[in-house]
Amino acid sequence: MAKYAQWIEHKGKRILFVNGPGLSEAQYIEAMEEMKQEILKEKEGALVLVNVAGIDMTKAVVDKSKEVVNATKEAGIPDRANVVVGLTGLQKAVAQLFGRGVQFVDTVEEGKERLIKEDEKRQKKR
Repeated sequence: MAKYAQWIEHKGKRILFVNGPGLSEAQYIEAMEEMKQEILKEKEGALVLVNVAGIDMTKAVVDKSKEVVNATKEAGIPDRANVVVGLTGLQKAVAQLFGRGVQFVDTVEEGKERLIKEDEKRQKKR
């Protein structure tokens, strides 16, 4: 089982949850690799919730995040709702530059609810 990326269930939906508040740069990179590997297994995409509170946005952290986005895109994994918890204003601006429809919230519980709401909207459009 992965150290940082875990599958959880909320209101009957599977969510890939990366619980990483306060991780070091190396730990964050490991967590993002775990997340990438899990998403690549999900041919229909995954609802993703990432808690990054207290993480320094270094070049390596940003580069690893970009790598995950690019790998899933290249693999043809469809976009589903992605929510990030714990970013500051400037960090949000940076994350929006490379995110695939990423939304930002203040708490994990708010993130779970946002994912469910966004996924239900997507299902109705089908």
